[in-house]
Amino acid sequence: MTPMRSGKVEYIEGLRGLAAMQVVALHFVTAFAPIAADHAWAPLRVLWDGHTAVYVFFVISGAVLTPSLARPNPFLGKLAKRIVRLAVPVAAAAAFAFLLIALLPDAHRAASAISGSAWLAMDSSGAPTFAHLAREIGLDSLLLGYSDSTLLAPLAPALPPMQDSLDAPFWSLHLELYGSLLILVLVTLRARSTWLHRAAAAAAALAFGTHPMFLFVLGHLAAPLLGRRPAFRFGAMLLVLGLAMSATKDWGLLETIRVGFARTELASAPNLYQFQSQLAAVALTLGVLTCPLVWPVLESAPFRRLGRLSFSVYLVHFPILFTLVCAAFASLSGVLPYAALVLAALALFLALTLIAASAFERWIDRPAIALSRRLPRASRPAQRRSHRKEA
Repeated sequence: MTPMRSGKVEYIEGLRGLAAMQVVALHFVTAFAPIAADHAWAPLRVLWDGHTAVYVFFVISGAVLTPSLARPNPFLGKLAKRIVRLAVPVAAAAAFAFLLIALLPDAHRAASAISGSAWLAMDSSGAPTFAHLAREIGLDSLLLGYSDSTLLAPLAPALPPMQDSLDAPFWSLHLELYGSLLILVLVTLRARSTWLHRAAAAAAALAFGTHPMFLFVLGHLAAPLLGRRPAFRFGAMLLVLGLAMSATKDWGLLETIRVGFARTELASAPNLYQFQSQLAAVALTLGVLTCPLVWPVLESAPFRRLGRLSFSVYLVHFPILFTLVCAAFASLSGVLPYAALVLAALALFLALTLIAASAFERWIDRPAIALSRRLPRASRPAQRRSHRKEA
């Protein structure tokens, strides 16, 4: 391994952008081409494998947060920084979704009657209330999660289902918050003792080795690969393996492994589909980290631009799809043939999503990052004053 140039690892930005577009594609295809979503040629399904893409985000988070959280700042300051960085965009996205759903509460049901998508019809959020918005921002999106995805299992019966969320992608931010806390704990322990760090990583493997939370740990352990240029091409094999697992989610051997681990874990993958999606995400992310052949593509300007917008795209695309795009789809259904109708909806969806994401990144996400970066600095003068008094 030889050092790469310093600065941001640009191919990781490109990978983020690619993963975000897979999530966008998954929701669009499931909404307007449900037969293709379930029965398309297996390699083609990789294009909209948004489940694996979300898990790629988790592995990337574990890798990039590790050096960031290793900087010399107080534990609580680092945690506060991460909370602000997530909470501000989530609150803004919830308000954005609230306004769109209040304007067009039934658009997705009208579109589902035309497309035949049961997924599009099953959403039951309806016209939202301010109490719903307040709970979404203050509790469900980050702290508690939803009944079918929470880490706080004893609370699950009292939590709303994911389909009641104003913005369904919020389910992953609950894991993102606690995954960030897990990385912070591991980084803190590593600074104190190698053995404590190893013991904590092993304990995490025993507690939830097949659960998505362990992806943050794997990303953390892979962090040394960032910013280095590998001298081998083993990553190509990982990429092929990851694509194969992404295309087909029915490997019997992996199900045997999942069931075996689930007997001893505190939290585990509920089914083979999720477990294989996680393994595909690990193989694909590690493959990108160790295969320079794909770096020029991911470092190209379009992918880097998508990478910068990826979090914003992830947050704003869902309410746009369920309201504005569904309304346009339903209104044009008697005018265009179905294939042309789907293509028109796709063009509108991509255009609105990228426009909204660009504005969101500039006016919400970027200021949230700047605000979070100022928090630790605010604590340093107080620390210096304390040290002077002690001296």
